[in-house]
Amino acid sequence: MTDAALETPQTAATVSRQEPPLPEALGARRIAGLLAEHTGEPVTAADVDELVDQEHLVAVDSYKGWPMYSTAAALALSADLVRSVVAERLAWEAASLPRDAAAERIGWHWSDLDRMGREGRITTGRGGRYLIADLDRLAEEADGEQYVTAQAAARDVLEIRASDWKYVEAAGWVTPADTYERQVGRSRTVTVALYRLGDVRALRNMPGVDWKAARGLPTGAPSPLREYAKLAPPRAAVVRAFAQGLADRHGVRVWAWNSPYSGRWELDWERVEEAPTEETVRRELAADPQAASYAAEIVLCPAWGEITREARELLQPGRAAVVDTETTDLYGRTVEIAVLDAATGKKLLDTLVNPGDAKISDGARWVHGITDEMVADARPFEKILPRLRQVTRGRIICAYSAEYDRTVVLKDVERAGKKPMHLEPKGNWYCLMQAYADWLGVRRWLRLGGGHRAAGDCEAARQVLIEMSKGRGTTFTPTR
Repeated sequence: MTDAALETPQTAATVSRQEPPLPEALGARRIAGLLAEHTGEPVTAADVDELVDQEHLVAVDSYKGWPMYSTAAALALSADLVRSVVAERLAWEAASLPRDAAAERIGWHWSDLDRMGREGRITTGRGGRYLIADLDRLAEEADGEQYVTAQAAARDVLEIRASDWKYVEAAGWVTPADTYERQVGRSRTVTVALYRLGDVRALRNMPGVDWKAARGLPTGAPSPLREYAKLAPPRAAVVRAFAQGLADRHGVRVWAWNSPYSGRWELDWERVEEAPTEETVRRELAADPQAASYAAEIVLCPAWGEITREARELLQPGRAAVVDTETTDLYGRTVEIAVLDAATGKKLLDTLVNPGDAKISDGARWVHGITDEMVADARPFEKILPRLRQVTRGRIICAYSAEYDRTVVLKDVERAGKKPMHLEPKGNWYCLMQAYADWLGVRRWLRLGGGHRAAGDCEAARQVLIEMSKGRGTTFTPTR
């Protein structure tokens, strides 16, 4: 009797349900799941990051910017090592609080904790959490150093109307310790001033000020505090007025943003036939009787301004196309390619591609969901190349990761034995991810979030281009 004859229906069903072999490399989240199953511990991606920091795991590959780790190396890790890392994280989480809960515990604003952390006055650790013991000590030792808004300073500390705070500041009794931009609606921000609580409390003992007379006043009643100050417009109002005047004088769009990083305002504007120039605007700033006093706090032509103008140019009709590829593996063969018109979002190309004898790796299939069966009847790259050339000819080719997509396309062109033509020069490609990072002022890889299918990723990348084209902060358009 053969082995096959001895096989029972139950055995056959068991064999058919066997799990497919694990990929050689996985991302942090899937490595965490693998280690959790292997050790019985609640391993998370944060624990994998810690193992990497301790040099127990090393990235062996990456996929569209995400680090990938050897599956075999992960399974070879000591279970005791993994348990110790998990235990340390759990102990830290038990002894600490996340940002918002930490701020609520001691009644401070989260930005105060962030500032104290940067100054080294409170212990921060994994997950951006704060040590509870430090929080309680800080609440007692540093009371008065936290920042409050004008509304809270007026209402909760001085017990006056929020509308009367302008007299306090205009009198020169207190000045903002910091500012931040608060989102209002979908496309507008307002500058919020923050004041040191200890400075506000000190105002209650200011000689000669009748605070009692200023308290409990009905709406509309004149404030006795107005006699102490000749009102001057706040910095935000002055900068905004200058920005609107600049837009009106030159007939251009102007962007003004109060940077939370530097505390300074940043201004940029459209160039119409190269004007107005930075020198022109600087002269106008110096000549403005109110804005001139804030000239040292206003940055002209920040880095994001040039990127905004580039984005607006790329969104002009016929100027650019957005391209994305999905591949068999990291820098592998194309299995899907899409091209959108940058200006309209119209699909110019969206097709699966047969990669020939190359198989789709488990890791790539896990990311984009495209299988070998799905591309079996698709056209090969050389049949799609003429259309790709046609829809990108005479346009800037935008890709979220231009280096990746350009390399993939050129390799497929070479395998097809064709000439790359305008697809080859680097100057014809524009990297949206690098531009977006520079526009935001960050130095890290920024996830796209387009669903990892070519057309969806193209549209997500196009939305990044549109976002950058709107400038930062508030937009001022000519009113005449």
